[in-house]
Amino acid sequence: MAKTLKMVFTLKDLKTTTLSVADPKDGLTKAEVTSAADEMIAKDFIRSGGFGATALKDAYIQSEDRIELA
Repeated sequence: MAKTLKMVFTLKDLKTTTLSVADPKDGLTKAEVTSAADEMIAKDFIRSGGFGATALKDAYIQSEDRIELA
């Protein structure tokens, strides 16, 4: 089962952008993700369409099963 951490950021133009991280560590907490997001925002690391991120809107882990066909 593949897992992806999705971090949804609000931009200065009020649109959103999503950062996807493959295979996040087991036991990852919301506090850890929020701390990392705050650091990325402070360093203006997250940008889209010329606009920087202002806040972490949502964060979640998406899991996906792959079933091979016979």
